[in-house]
Amino acid sequence: MKRFCFAALALAGGTISAAHAQSSVTLYGIADSGILYKTHAAAGGGSAWSVASGIDSTSRWGLTGREDLGGGLQALFELESAFRINTGQSINGGQPASAGNVLFDRGATVGIGSKTFGNVLLGKNRSPLLRILSRLDIEGYSNFGSLNNLLYQNLSGYTGYQYSWVDNSAEYMSPEIAGFQGMAMYSFGGAAGDFQKKSAMSFGASYKIGDFMAAAAYFNGRDITGAVDSTTARAYTIGANYGFDAFKFMLDFANFKNPARGTSDNFYTAEFSYAPTPFWTISATYIRQDDRVTNDRDASLYKLGANYSLSRATSLYSFVGYVKNNRLATLGLQNSTPAGVPGGNQFGVAIGIRHLF
Repeated sequence: MKRFCFAALALAGGTISAAHAQSSVTLYGIADSGILYKTHAAAGGGSAWSVASGIDSTSRWGLTGREDLGGGLQALFELESAFRINTGQSINGGQPASAGNVLFDRGATVGIGSKTFGNVLLGKNRSPLLRILSRLDIEGYSNFGSLNNLLYQNLSGYTGYQYSWVDNSAEYMSPEIAGFQGMAMYSFGGAAGDFQKKSAMSFGASYKIGDFMAAAAYFNGRDITGAVDSTTARAYTIGANYGFDAFKFMLDFANFKNPARGTSDNFYTAEFSYAPTPFWTISATYIRQDDRVTNDRDASLYKLGANYSLSRATSLYSFVGYVKNNRLATLGLQNSTPAGVPGGNQFGVAIGIRHLF
């Protein structure tokens, strides 16, 4: 991580006055790539080997900044952009080419923060649903078989990307008080004459005491295209994680539905990790998808993983996973890539390297 700090200086009467505001900007990011093998990797079926970007963590870079305004207040901003390290291309937030270039596809916010009153952020915010799922996940919210999969595999009205980063939104995050923190977000649809059209809202809360954390979140989004003025995406989750000695455990329940279509899917997720040494971590994940309309779309995901830290910033990882899909199910091992063939079981292995900066 590289930090640039600037002291605010003022010119007065040809002399430099004392600095009375402290500012800082931090550059950060992740570079992640590896070799991936998957069965049922395309719409026509078949297996594929590839050098893939972001097998574990999405490759990204970002800038955060803050300025001390006095009285316990700070001005805040954050910009984050994702890219594919195997091609150098911008991920562009999963948007079609017709949408143009979305440089900061993983968030662009500015706001005011206070340790006493909390933060207010305006712009393209992370939804409380995303924040809570990533807090609960003990796998680091991996792109390969973790709670990350839930948002992307169940495309009930919104894509996983639209559940995660919300345009035209205002978000409030409370300070942490006795282990509790709450958050609320509202996205203004921007439709003339209609306050609700294309709007979205999300709420979340977490409570942490010692090595135990419990959290819950809710999301409701109206048709993002504006074609109809109705709710097309609704989701909620509740879960907890706990760690002791070298062990960590996580259990989560989530439901995703599209009220306009009548679809509804429950997800049950369990994660376990064990760190026998400060350098090694071994993990296991199970995800069960239970379609409330038809069991033809039920599925189960199994994953084993290992991570070896070469340093505080660089690690090697390996994953092996298998998905058993019923006749119409398309649950995939990777978060944003469902199995290519409905009902096709998927097996995958990966080995890669991740560097934080």
